[in-house]
Amino acid sequence: MKLCYIISEINKAVYFEQTALQLKAQHIDVCYILINGTNGELHRFLSENGLTVYTLETPGILKSTKAIFACRKILKEAKITHIHCHLALANWIGLWAGKLAGVKTRIYTRHSGEPLNIHWKERLIDRIQNRLATQIVAISGIIDELLEKQGVPAKKRVIIYHGFDLDRFAHPNAEEVVRISGDYNPDRQFPVIGVIARWQELKGIQYIIEAFQELLKTHPDALLSLFGASDNADYSHEISRLLKQLPERNVRVVSFENNVYDLFQLFNLYVHVPVNPTCEAFGQTYVEALASGIPSVFTLSGIAREFITDRENALVVPFKSTEAIHQSMLLLLNDRTLSERLVQNGRVSVRELFNFDRYIAQLKALYIS
Repeated sequence: MKLCYIISEINKAVYFEQTALQLKAQHIDVCYILINGTNGELHRFLSENGLTVYTLETPGILKSTKAIFACRKILKEAKITHIHCHLALANWIGLWAGKLAGVKTRIYTRHSGEPLNIHWKERLIDRIQNRLATQIVAISGIIDELLEKQGVPAKKRVIIYHGFDLDRFAHPNAEEVVRISGDYNPDRQFPVIGVIARWQELKGIQYIIEAFQELLKTHPDALLSLFGASDNADYSHEISRLLKQLPERNVRVVSFENNVYDLFQLFNLYVHVPVNPTCEAFGQTYVEALASGIPSVFTLSGIAREFITDRENALVVPFKSTEAIHQSMLLLLNDRTLSERLVQNGRVSVRELFNFDRYIAQLKALYIS
């Protein structure tokens, strides 16, 4: 078996880094094709760890023909027997290239749920990719249901949850915690409400901002820390407008922080509230927050539907409910016994389902099946 991972438009991703190290440790012959990721953090990481990396650049799916044939050439010359594609451009280019190169095992992982508004072109792309793939990895039950609705037969679908280095989240680096606190909360404001999400309408950040505005009436020193900020996301204008209604000292906006393991220690509370059950495909941040021991407020979207229980490992709020988010923040700040119980149960609940050994074992079984 000669395996090739094809990944598109990723600069830094701990998930892919850890997977690469584990596959190497398992003596799996794997190389990488990075699309629009040349000289990024992932490119450097793979190269520094002795893995073969090829790079391709393309403006997008509509102008991807050249990239498809370049990818096909790499697959044929490297005598690849298995491909595993991740993310939109990689799925399209990799699956077509694999088919044209005669690669018999063509896998892609479905990382996306249903957008709030889906275009017919997206439906067509999904249909073509589902046909080109010989196996599709669903990262949660909701994605498996979505694939079933799209007509993908059961024998072609497999559910594999993401794996995490849970011990690393549970044991933060003290020096990094100090550095992160100094960078993002130099005045030691309290409480710090953490959010890590792209600025899209489906993430529900707008409801968090409104709830935080209410929280300031009782906690005027609170800090809303928004990570994942972007000026060009589909909801950036509206989020920016809402943030202007808050005092500047009570908001910290950050586009990206490399160290996700220790970042959660900045937060006293964590909030992640996607707006419906299916818009979140998985939601790594659910697992990361609980693994880090941060009391959290969630809506049940993506993977949360399969393991989050209200008042057992997190507080669950209805979709699009500013008032419920606000009241849950107050409850966690005022009820230390509840918060401590959620932290303890949260760590237990993620350990069995999302440990990395289980994840790698399921990948290996997929590749040799």
